[in-house]
Amino acid sequence: MDGFLGIDVSKGYADFVLLDREFNPRERVLQFDDTHQGHSSFKQWLKSVLITHGFTHIYAGVESTGGFENNWYAMLVDMGRELPLRVTRLNPAAVRKAGDACLPRQHNDATSAAQIAGYLIRYPDQVSYKQADTTYASFRSFHNHIELLTRQNAQTINQLKQLLYSCLPELQRFCKKKIPLWVLELLMKYPTATKLSRARATTVARIRSVTLTKAHQLIARAGQSVSSREDELMAYTVAHMAREIRHMQANIKKLKGVLEQRCRGKEIDLLTSIKGVGSYSAACIMIQIEDIARFSSPQRLASYFGVHPVLKQSGDKQSVARMSKQGRSQIRKTLYMCASTAVMHDPHMKAIYHRHRRKGKNHKQAIGVIMHKLLRVIWGILTSQTPYDAQVDKANQQKQPTDSEISEHNHLASKRRLQDFDTYAPISRLAHKQRKAYQLSQVSEAEHVRDLADTPIGQT
Repeated sequence: MDGFLGIDVSKGYADFVLLDREFNPRERVLQFDDTHQGHSSFKQWLKSVLITHGFTHIYAGVESTGGFENNWYAMLVDMGRELPLRVTRLNPAAVRKAGDACLPRQHNDATSAAQIAGYLIRYPDQVSYKQADTTYASFRSFHNHIELLTRQNAQTINQLKQLLYSCLPELQRFCKKKIPLWVLELLMKYPTATKLSRARATTVARIRSVTLTKAHQLIARAGQSVSSREDELMAYTVAHMAREIRHMQANIKKLKGVLEQRCRGKEIDLLTSIKGVGSYSAACIMIQIEDIARFSSPQRLASYFGVHPVLKQSGDKQSVARMSKQGRSQIRKTLYMCASTAVMHDPHMKAIYHRHRRKGKNHKQAIGVIMHKLLRVIWGILTSQTPYDAQVDKANQQKQPTDSEISEHNHLASKRRLQDFDTYAPISRLAHKQRKAYQLSQVSEAEHVRDLADTPIGQT
């Protein structure tokens, strides 16, 4: 007999519900603290449960809650080495939607734990108890720290750009995309138009990337500035923000170098064989993938990171296919940069990009196609453990069905009806047009000559 243990993890403690295969609770709802004493008490309780109920195996599930589950998960994995216990991490969204289907009357920690145990019973095919390789997952916290600093730096840059409009609007033309390093150094010394207009050109020209001619132009423009903020507090704020931005950029560059040096492995070498994927990008991708064995197909990999197209269709209504953008956004950001570089340096990717541009897609839509292609290539090379080869991908494309074969497939799929189209069916005007177009596609060339404008759909 098997037992199913649902664990709802909260900050500092967790609730436990034990069910059998018929969804019957075998123990009352228990709660243990995430401490040494709490873990010890849980271990003693679990060992007694195995003896009391005669379970041959216990299957435990915890939701991924941003790190709060790590201590419990590690303890359960360690216990599984000596007890008939298997543990898995679950997607909270999947558990929540499956639990809502049961129409619960209340939601609390106990019911959440019961939903987790029920999910393990109802969907065994969707649950994997295999322990994933944590070689790259261990770098996630470090990578998240870099991403946090990057976001903070972007926010500070946006704030500084806003202040420049009031204190030195003449520098805005140099900061359309980002703020150059020489502008930051200039603002650290001369944060307002008044201070810059009184500076010496030879002193300003000592800043890297600022020539003497450019220094004269900057000073002259500052003397004619329309700036409205010249107070000392504004000057201090601008200089401080410029100093902070330069400091954060230096830290981000240093941390990226550390991650690039320490996050190494065969998978990184395989990914860097793709034109457009550097060492740092490869590390970021593997940190998010963790273990390619988690994904049984490239479609699952694309869906996990929200790169797959989503098309909603209901009755006569059909939306335009768009990228789902579900899941973690970090890897989509990395893939976008890799795809943009691959289009410039890889002839194969460039050909795919231009083919979709000719079909009417704009630049970002075509780059989205390359992002999806990169994920499929990544799945292929990590699964086969072979470096990237454009010829292999071209050969795989030849094996895919052509447009005529796809059209024939759709044509056959439209024959799933067990009756002919009924003329008197109360369908919409759009559905009427679709059925008429379908019938016209079935008639012979001779029948195309006839005037079918008034011919009922069900007649021949």
